[in-house]
Amino acid sequence: MAKLTDSKGKTVVLSVETENEQFENTVSTHPVENGSPITDHSQMESKTFEFSGKIIGKSQAEVDDKYMQLLNWSQGSTLLQFRGAIRHNGMLISHLEKTYDDGGFQNAVKFNISLTAVYTVNVYWAKAKNSGKKQAKAPSSGVYVTVRPGSTYWGWWMKYGTPIQTLRNWNHWPDRRIPIGARARVK
Repeated sequence: MAKLTDSKGKTVVLSVETENEQFENTVSTHPVENGSPITDHSQMESKTFEFSGKIIGKSQAEVDDKYMQLLNWSQGSTLLQFRGAIRHNGMLISHLEKTYDDGGFQNAVKFNISLTAVYTVNVYWAKAKNSGKKQAKAPSSGVYVTVRPGSTYWGWWMKYGTPIQTLRNWNHWPDRRIPIGARARVK
């Protein structure tokens, strides 16, 4: 038996028959004249774990509920913890499959699942300290936007026509550290 658990403690117990761990490297190759291809680097890909077995329950409804939980985790990109022969935290479901065959199973269904190990980064933004001085209000004639992932001074220059240096002067953030969710003046 193996368990998949999310961060809220919700667990799905699986009857796992096989567990496979896979490592891959992407190796670049470049052709050269009159010779074998050469490489200048390789890149390690995320670990992938593949499991197959049966989802078993006291009733077919319980089996369906367990499969739906796996499907919801898959579609919601939920970080999971796997506990079986392989033990690993921080995994996402990258492939989920159930097989409908008449294998004589009652209240069970065959499944295949792939989990990919991911490593998350926590980003902490320092809050501005109150110096005791009254902060000047922003002029009401300006145009402001909420910073979204992918926002850049260059993108705002292209959209609003405001020079990049002016955007930097107004907003005071380094080019690669524009805080998501902050209010930015763009015009």
